[in-house]
Amino acid sequence: MTLMANEKEKFKALLYDEACNAIDRGWTIIPLSISGKIPLNDWKKYQTTPTTQEEVEEWFLEGAPTSSGRRVEVFNLALVTGAISGLIVLDCDNEDAVAYAKKHNLVSPIAVKTTRGYHYYWKHPLHGKKFANKVGGVARDWVDIKGLDLRGDGGYVVMPPSIKLKEKTITHQYKWNLAEGFDFEDIDEFVWKGNPTDIKSEENFSFDKLDLSDVKVASIADSMSIWDQTENRVSILGRKLRIGDATDDWMIRYCGQMVRRGVIKEDLYQSVLNYHEKFFDSESYSNEETERWLRTKMESAYQLDRRNYPEDYDESGDRIDSEKKVDDTKNVASSRLVPIYINAVERLLKEMVDEPYWCNPLVPEATITQVVGFNGHGKSYFLSAMLTALSAGNENFGPYEMGRPAKIFYMDYDNPRRTALRRMQEFNKTFGDTNEHYALWSPTLINPEDGGEINLLEEKDFKLLGNWLKVVKPDIIVIDTIRNAFRGLEEASPKEWGKVNYVAKQIRNMGVSVILVHHRNKPGEGGMGREAGSTAQLTDVDTQVFVTQVYENKAEAKAKAGLVDSDLTIWTLDGREFSPYNYLKAQMKPDSRLSMVTQISFGKIRQQTELHQTHYVGWCESLIDGKKYIVSTKSKKQQALKLSLTDGKNPTQISREIKVPAYEIKRWLGIDNEET
Repeated sequence: MTLMANEKEKFKALLYDEACNAIDRGWTIIPLSISGKIPLNDWKKYQTTPTTQEEVEEWFLEGAPTSSGRRVEVFNLALVTGAISGLIVLDCDNEDAVAYAKKHNLVSPIAVKTTRGYHYYWKHPLHGKKFANKVGGVARDWVDIKGLDLRGDGGYVVMPPSIKLKEKTITHQYKWNLAEGFDFEDIDEFVWKGNPTDIKSEENFSFDKLDLSDVKVASIADSMSIWDQTENRVSILGRKLRIGDATDDWMIRYCGQMVRRGVIKEDLYQSVLNYHEKFFDSESYSNEETERWLRTKMESAYQLDRRNYPEDYDESGDRIDSEKKVDDTKNVASSRLVPIYINAVERLLKEMVDEPYWCNPLVPEATITQVVGFNGHGKSYFLSAMLTALSAGNENFGPYEMGRPAKIFYMDYDNPRRTALRRMQEFNKTFGDTNEHYALWSPTLINPEDGGEINLLEEKDFKLLGNWLKVVKPDIIVIDTIRNAFRGLEEASPKEWGKVNYVAKQIRNMGVSVILVHHRNKPGEGGMGREAGSTAQLTDVDTQVFVTQVYENKAEAKAKAGLVDSDLTIWTLDGREFSPYNYLKAQMKPDSRLSMVTQISFGKIRQQTELHQTHYVGWCESLIDGKKYIVSTKSKKQQALKLSLTDGKNPTQISREIKVPAYEIKRWLGIDNEET
């Protein structure tokens, strides 16, 4: 088949751009015949080996190789589905298939318009299980809808901008169909669940044998309510538990937890009955069968508890009433039982030092910080810039005061290799040379055999992280992002977040500050969205930072879930009112442009201070020499220093002006609070 010369060159340019984009996203692609959906050559190796940029360049410079040994200049593209690309595609080839997919919530916002229907792209769970290709109306374990097919491991689909020809005329071109407000990064929020039997039970995972830099990691399941775990599981399933949902396991775990808490006899039965009625589908069983099953599980729980905690049972094997147990409370001499009275408070406060920060107030030392933002809002960009400034020895990054230079270990799971390297190079030019204070890790830059493959839900990889920490010895570790570092994480599950929290705490307990980067859900009709997943993710977070982009154009802000510049106000010390863009433009050097404005705000804060303010950072570039720099709003401490040093005002006057207590102003200025 041939195309007109002008059509051919235009098509090849589109095809090349799409092929390069696919490689950057980590997808594996193959060339197809222009006259059909047949691969030009044997493609088996691409089911296990990713396509490289070098191969793509060869296809477009020399032609795509065919099984006959010749090369063709014009061809179509296919995406190899499955774990190799991290994608599963639902192929709806007619109206009935599309209708079924919509009715059963099988559509995703990342789609392709095909000849007769749509391809809906889903994130592969990457949990070690393979998803077979299935044909609707034929496969035994698949829906009986003709034209509704699944492309999983070992499959492929035609991808944009491929074309369909009929008598040398283009009759259809495959095109992306992205839902409004979504982009390709959002595919991570749409993980394919598959059939219940396709997915490994979350109960299979255990941290019992993991090791992180010589720290043994214990099981965390006992610290979480089985009731809450079950409630979450039922919410995910959209129905009560039934045969095939590990009902025996859920019930014995609940009984065991209640027995350990001292709930016994008929109190235990009533508790178990309430649990069963709320979460279990028992329509197939009589009341007698249900009671017999429940009491069997209760007895199993008793037996297990007796074996593990014999000291809680008497000689006849009955549980000892907690009120009758011997009091083994440690005896402390009465003379040592001294509470804190008001006359001791001032002395204790003077003995204390301020909480140490690497970057005040964003990153306290030896704590856990979560940085959250929408896709494309620059959370990684902001974080990389700030940490480069810190590791290079800068005293400030905009409104944020830096401590001594820190050793950074930045684990970048998300960015393509060119982006990661150019960003590192750019920020070193802007904020100073980091030498060996800033260490970058990326799976796109480090081979798996050299430690470049780490899934923190895998025992072997968790141990590997411990080895990396021993080598780098960082002050701060960044995990960007949680979703890709903990591949297969059930974000709605409190128990799953317990695993993330446990990893973070183990690293923090080694004296390392941990920064976890996470995606923010798209906003609903009511306004801004919240961080994706269960609120259990915040259990051990000390500081939560939101990074949100500000746009001058209202339509662009709405489309990208950003903030509208005209809706925001900054007040100067002399009472003038500005929008963020106007305020920051006034701070810029001559002959510069403002590329982007970022709002930095706070969510959860364990220890609030006067410096936990919302700030705006402007990203600028000189039009003369291309040098980049930032401008920003001022912290209250920076305002206080200006009013003291430039305007000659005393702490009391400054306190009235910026609405901060005078004792705090004195502390900032290095003045003893006893001085007048």
